[in-house]
Amino acid sequence: MMSEKTFWEIIQSSIQHAKVVGTIEQDEYLIQTLEKKTLDHVVGFQLRLLKLRQNLDAKHIASIAQKLINAKQIEVLNRFKNGIIASGQEFYSKAKDDPSYLQTLYDNDLPRLRNCYYEGFSLVAPAAFYELADYKENFDNALIKARRELEIEPSKSHLSKDEEELEM
Repeated sequence: MMSEKTFWEIIQSSIQHAKVVGTIEQDEYLIQTLEKKTLDHVVGFQLRLLKLRQNLDAKHIASIAQKLINAKQIEVLNRFKNGIIASGQEFYSKAKDDPSYLQTLYDNDLPRLRNCYYEGFSLVAPAAFYELADYKENFDNALIKARRELEIEPSKSHLSKDEEELEM
């Protein structure tokens, strides 16, 4: 799994490049950035995204998503969580750790939440993977394999320490 530090650096760079979270520009920037990595790094990026999204499984997150975008289906809720993650580490941490944070934004600064619906974010790693693999490998199979490796040895990262350092 990609380190949180590296993941957040990529996200922050995409925010600076795209200016607005959840846009095609952010998608394209993330795909181009991931295409410069190895297939393992791309899979590691997706694993980190899924882990961070899982960490947002909280009643206060679902409640705001429901109010904002009528998020009754898990796919819609996941897109809301994607937007939280794609908004950067600071926004993510506040949303995750402070149950009143999103509610305060909803009540007082609704435009800051308007980009917290990011459908394409879950698709950037697969897009980069297929470009890197020249469509000769299957992303879902690579993701399943990486998850199994993490289950077998949860203390080990999907990437070696050397790979993580080279990634920077």
